Amino acid sequence: MNKKGVCTLHQIFFGIVTVSDKGQIAIPVDARNALDIKPGDKLFVLRRKDGKGVTLVKAEVMDELLRNMLE
Repeated sequence: MNKKGVCTLHQIFFGIVTVSDKGQIAIPVDARNALDIKPGDKLFVLRRKDGKGVTLVKAEVMDELLRNMLE
C-alpha cells in the first residue's frame, strides 16, 4: 500500500510520458516509488517481442536472473 492507502502491488499503469528531443523520458514518481527505482539505478531497456514497446528491468534483477540460469 502506498501512503494514500491505494494498493500498488499489481498496478501496471502509472501514467503517460513524453519523449524529449534527446530521446529521454521521465519515469513517473508513483512508478519509481512502487518499483523502488532510485537515482543512479541502472535499467535494462528491452524491446518487447511484438516490437510495440519497451520493458525496463533493473540491472540487479537481470543479474540475479542470469545467476540463477547459470546454476
